[in-house]
Amino acid sequence: MKKPLKVLAKTAIGAGAAYLVMGELMYEGVLNIPLNHFIRRNGAFENDNENEYWSTNDLRREGEEWFDAKSAGDTVLASDRLKRNTFAKVFFQDEKSDKWAIVIHGYSSRPRGMAHYAKVYFEHGFNVIMPHMVGHGSDKSSYTSMGYYDKLIILDWIDYIVSLNKNSKIVLHGVSMGAATTMMATGENLPSNVVAAVEDCGYTSAYAEYASQVGPMFHLPAGPVLAAGNIVSKLRRNFDFKEASPIKAIVHSKTPTLFIHGDADTFVPPSMMPELYEACGAPDKDMFFVPGAFHTASAFFDNELYWGKVKEFIGKYIEF
Repeated sequence: MKKPLKVLAKTAIGAGAAYLVMGELMYEGVLNIPLNHFIRRNGAFENDNENEYWSTNDLRREGEEWFDAKSAGDTVLASDRLKRNTFAKVFFQDEKSDKWAIVIHGYSSRPRGMAHYAKVYFEHGFNVIMPHMVGHGSDKSSYTSMGYYDKLIILDWIDYIVSLNKNSKIVLHGVSMGAATTMMATGENLPSNVVAAVEDCGYTSAYAEYASQVGPMFHLPAGPVLAAGNIVSKLRRNFDFKEASPIKAIVHSKTPTLFIHGDADTFVPPSMMPELYEACGAPDKDMFFVPGAFHTASAFFDNELYWGKVKEFIGKYIEF
């Protein structure tokens, strides 16, 4: 009897070890941003058609040229919330302005990836803050939190703005993971200075987003891989995938919010936007799809529609 028990015990230990190895692979491949960049540079997870589109997009190029011409070093804040420094590109108007936009980049990106959005806001008289999200750019972590800790960064920069300008009116505008961060921030008790928010192609939760992508990325059943990765994330004292949840946070929002999604998005399912819209507790909200736009491309596929809707919505609360 002892021999079969030993075999069962060894099998169980081996299966448990294999399960954790699977979780480590998922955790490192998806949440380790420097490693993810290396994987992408070697052709994994890339879409040739989308890459071709971006390589010839004049709006993106013009935004990046504007950003590069204006960009200097990072502004640094000591964050009590994160217990370390947080970093952002900060662009001030030459003349004093009460209008502020916090422009929030997405997964595997950095502030420069939001150059087009920053340029539009700046040209309409806004001071612009472009934070580095957790695990990205100048941030001192290598691992993303998919908005869970990133919302603390946004709260820090809101406090920074209010400390400089008590009469400030602040807009939050995030894309993808930046949109998830925007929504999670609006679920907090924000000062009245924050007058509106724009979320563009955000997900309902990190867990739901990973569930939609893990199978195609790893060619394995999504459930076991995702559960194992979540265990590893919690063991690493990072975040619980189910708690990085804009749809839970936005129920508590008091911030007027505009929801945007490309209807050809294959990375964050477009079906998530109506779910988020319905859950949002804000006193004013609106949503629209951009026809034909893939992930993060809505502002570029139909620039006139995109910014027309944004200006119409935000213009109810701040001159735009």
